[in-house]
Amino acid sequence: MNARQAAKAAAKRIEELERIVALNKADIVDYNRCIMDMIAGESPCLYCEDWEECNRDTKAGKGCNLWLLRWQKAGDLNGGKEGNAEEADGTDDPLLHLEQPE
Repeated sequence: MNARQAAKAAAKRIEELERIVALNKADIVDYNRCIMDMIAGESPCLYCEDWEECNRDTKAGKGCNLWLLRWQKAGDLNGGKEGNAEEADGTDDPLLHLEQPE
């Protein structure tokens, strides 16, 4: 493998890692929003993967032991809440700044 091939492979790997980091960041934001909603007395069910198919008695209540964070869909970084495009990219999300030192 020459330097050019190595650089190409490295660039491809960096793209993969950036995508993985973006998905992980979206999951963390969703978990934090879910926790904040639960603290506020709302249901975790809105963030569940099985929300549409669920017919359990606990739906929209306290949730159940089968709860699973929903998978991110293409372009969906809004954590289960409807909002504008500025919120969707996560740059103005207060949850991202919870543990930043002052």
